[in-house]
Amino acid sequence: MALWPRLRIPLWAAILMPVAAYSVRSIVRGSLQPDLPMDAIVLGAWLLVLLVAALYGGAAQRRHDNLDAETGETDTDEGHRGQDE
Repeated sequence: MALWPRLRIPLWAAILMPVAAYSVRSIVRGSLQPDLPMDAIVLGAWLLVLLVAALYGGAAQRRHDNLDAETGETDTDEGHRGQDE
């Protein structure tokens, strides 16, 4: 069991969910005008999270690929370890 589960959502979903929430809020309020400065702060935080996730996710994938290249194993080989074929 992992201490930090790998929760993953596609990038398009990470972008679409806040846009949909903002759209629903705008429809309910009847105005597309943002609530400044709070909307600007939330937008900045959201963009920062997306940037960190993109950088971290890419680095994690590169580490995984490098480890596979060094050991010569892939995830599909995991079920066959220690078994004679």
